[in-house]
Parts: sequence; C-alpha cells; structure tokens
Amino acid sequence: MEMLWAADRPRSVRHVLETLNDGRRSPLAYTTVMTVLTRLTGKGVLVRAQAGRGFVYSPVAADEAGLAVREVVRDYGEAALAHFVDQARADPKLYRRLRRLMGEDGG
Repeated sequence: MEMLWAADRPRSVRHVLETLNDGRRSPLAYTTVMTVLTRLTGKGVLVRAQAGRGFVYSPVAADEAGLAVREVVRDYGEAALAHFVDQARADPKLYRRLRRLMGEDGG
C-alpha cells in the first residue's frame, strides 16, 4: 500500500511486483502480487481500471487514516459523522480545525 500511496498514477501488477522485489532476497511471485491486489480491490481498498490486456491499480484513499474513515462512514454512516462532530465540539482546537476544513471559518 505504501508504494501505491506514493505513486503518481495507477500501477500495474508488473510495476508493483518490480518495486516490491527491488532489493528483496527472496522475490515475490507475479501471481502472489496479483492475488493480493485483486483481494484488496474486492475489499474496496483499491480500484482497478483496464489498461491494455491487464489492469492498473490505485488506492481509494490517500493513506491509512483515509481508509479507516472511509470504512467507518461506510459501516455506520450518519451516526459516525454525528459522533465525530460531537467529539470535535468537545475539543475547541479540533473543532476550529474542522470548521476551517469545511470552509466555515468565515475566511
């Protein structure tokens, strides 16, 4: 995931494999990397797009925190957001930051 998060564009199985194997003593197999990418796609962590005869993969979120938030919102929806806002209101600094991020800071 770190490699895909750092990538400037979607990556093929071959590119991921070559990057992961760079400097490895015991190289991973193409099919192993392909299986992991396919499973991460099935879990909603990656998206894939057709590229020629194969696929390229990219993450659905910019980092691990983004994945966690996406999962919580998916699983709990509006209730999760309401609890998050309640938590933010309890911390004035966090609440100001949230308002700035939402463009509600008056500036």
